[in-house]
Amino acid sequence: MWNLFKKDFLTISRDRAEVMTLILMPFILIAILGMALGGLMTGEVNIEPIDVVIQDDHDTDTDLDTFESTLIAQQWPDQVIDQVMTEVDSISPVYILQNVLEDAEEQGWVNILETESIDDLESALMDEEIMSVIRIPDGFTQDALSALFLEEETTATLDVTVSDGDRIYSDVIEQIIATFVEQYNLEASIAQNTEEAVDSMDEQSIDLGSIQHLPNRTSVSAFQYYTVGMAAMFALYVASTIASLAFKEKTSQAFMRLMLTNQSPVSYLVSKLFSSFIVVMLQLSILFALSTVIFDTFTDTSIEFWLGILWISANFALVVGAMSSVLTALTLHFNNDSVSGVFAGGLVTLFAFIGGSLTPVDQISPLIYRLGNWTPNGAMMTAYLQWIQGVDLIEVLPMIYRVWVMSVVMIVVAVWIFPKRRLT
Repeated sequence: MWNLFKKDFLTISRDRAEVMTLILMPFILIAILGMALGGLMTGEVNIEPIDVVIQDDHDTDTDLDTFESTLIAQQWPDQVIDQVMTEVDSISPVYILQNVLEDAEEQGWVNILETESIDDLESALMDEEIMSVIRIPDGFTQDALSALFLEEETTATLDVTVSDGDRIYSDVIEQIIATFVEQYNLEASIAQNTEEAVDSMDEQSIDLGSIQHLPNRTSVSAFQYYTVGMAAMFALYVASTIASLAFKEKTSQAFMRLMLTNQSPVSYLVSKLFSSFIVVMLQLSILFALSTVIFDTFTDTSIEFWLGILWISANFALVVGAMSSVLTALTLHFNNDSVSGVFAGGLVTLFAFIGGSLTPVDQISPLIYRLGNWTPNGAMMTAYLQWIQGVDLIEVLPMIYRVWVMSVVMIVVAVWIFPKRRLT
């Protein structure tokens, strides 16, 4: 069997077209797709930070003094007034807005400028020297707090002006303001309901259940995704390559000579499975190594991580080997190389699509995603991605069990249909 594997390996390594298909082509696609779709996959910012000016026309201290005077005039108890004035610092709309803008600046969305650095805001907007002006009007804090605590009709509004130069700028600013509104409404709801909630909980004991901490999954970068995707896709070509070699051996009478040496048909079939297994393991190892060295795809990872990748790869190589045995059996049974041609030309592309090698299908259709997990490459892609995200081994096992079943079924089918007598 070792001689049969050695022969297959030498034949493939000497065929430059096959080497390019199995190694060079997937690596080129990893580079292209990883760089082209990096921002789309990770949600990273791919635009320059938007210059935003905050025009603050109000005085927070004055507004707070006026609000406190209003509470005193309405004869609120001193203790309640002290408690409210302690809380307003954390729920002040200006304070929350500043936090939201600082977060956006840290994430690279915006660049906050001081008003004093711009001589004419209107001209700067027209000339697109700045992209947006957020104006906080006089009395903004007082109006917002009065609406919150005194249930007065609010007149607090933010004036937001955005340059018309590009729609994406207005979308970003709109999202920032929406985030501010959501956070302020949340803080306001908490402030309004805290005392009432505490009083009701004192009266009765309520079982709120337990806190369940979900695993903290790390995000998958574009290079990680397409390294796995292209590796899973092009590993399938190994199956058709091995089947084509079997047909060439049959047409060149090499298969007959092997049978004359008392090699059993089953041992020949197993040798094709073993050859595919080794070639796929080498292919996956080279692709993962190159991607890590050149693109820093899997840096800062542990030995445990790589052992998991190796174990998943071994299971993937096994199922590809089983596919090779089926294709080899079909090719020799029908005495036609079109079987491997149809598989390489059509089925691999179909499997790659529904299995998620070309694009994250779970974002397109849950049905396609579920179907893809029943393909060898789709199931293994899910296992790879789950492991990259840092999930426990027990969550990866269902996909491993699935490919074990596929492998056993395909091996049984291959042995059943493989010709047992002399081929013509």
